[in-house]
Amino acid sequence: MCYYIGSELKNALRRRYVLCYVAGMIILCVLANLSMICFRTIYGMNDGAFGYNLIIFAEGVFAIPYYSSIFIADIVFGKDYPDPRIRDKATIGLSRTKLYLGKFAAALILSGLLLVIAVVGFIGITVLFQLNDGTIDALTILDFIEKVVVAIPLWVAGVAMGNMFLFLYRRKRKAFIAFFIVVLAIPRLIMFFAAEPFKLPPFTWITNILITPEFNALQFFFTMNYKKILLLGTIYTVAACAIGITGYRKKEF
Repeated sequence: MCYYIGSELKNALRRRYVLCYVAGMIILCVLANLSMICFRTIYGMNDGAFGYNLIIFAEGVFAIPYYSSIFIADIVFGKDYPDPRIRDKATIGLSRTKLYLGKFAAALILSGLLLVIAVVGFIGITVLFQLNDGTIDALTILDFIEKVVVAIPLWVAGVAMGNMFLFLYRRKRKAFIAFFIVVLAIPRLIMFFAAEPFKLPPFTWITNILITPEFNALQFFFTMNYKKILLLGTIYTVAACAIGITGYRKKEF
C-alpha cells in the first residue's frame, strides 16, 4: 500500500500540471503585492493597502483552494480511469478499496506539499514586497498560519469529494460538472435563500451543516468554531470516501 501511494505521488509530481499550479500561485502572490504597492504609490491610497491588510484579505479567499481541490485530485488520478484488472508492480495484490484509498492518500500528500509552498511563498513574497511598510509582525504571520491549520479539515474534505467524483464518473467532464454543482453551486444557492431578505427556515438550517460558510467564519476569531470545522471536515471526508469506494467497487469492467 505504501509503495503504491509513493508510486502515485511520484507520477503526480512528474506531471506538468504541478508546476503550472505552483507557478500560478506564485504569480497571484506577486500580482497581489504589486497591486498593493500601486494603490499606495500611484493612487495615493493609504487605507487598507499595506502588507498587513493583504494577509487579512488572503484569509477571505480560503474557499478558493477548496473549490479547486478536484484539480489536485485529478493530477494524482491521471489520464485514464483506474482499471482494477490491469496490474503492475505497485498495484498487484491490492483490492479496489486500497486502490481508491491509495489515490486519495497520494492526493492528500500532494495537497499538503502545495499548501506548504503556497503559505511559505505568500508570506515570503509579501514580507519581501512590503518590508518597508512596517505593518507585518510575527503575530500577524502566526495568526494567518493558525487559520490555515484550522482550515485543513475543510480542504481535506474538498480533496475527498474531488476524488469521489473522479471515481464515480468515467468521463472527467461529468466528474468536474458534478463536483462544481455539489460543492459550489448548490451551497451558494442554499446560502442565498438563507440570507436576507429571504431567510427561509429550511435553508437557514441547512447552512449550518455546509462547509462553505465556515470559510467566512474563519476570518474572525469570534465566529471561528474549531470543533465544528473538524467535525464537518471529518464527516464530509468519511462520507465522500464511503460513497466513492462503493461506486468504484460496483463498476463493471
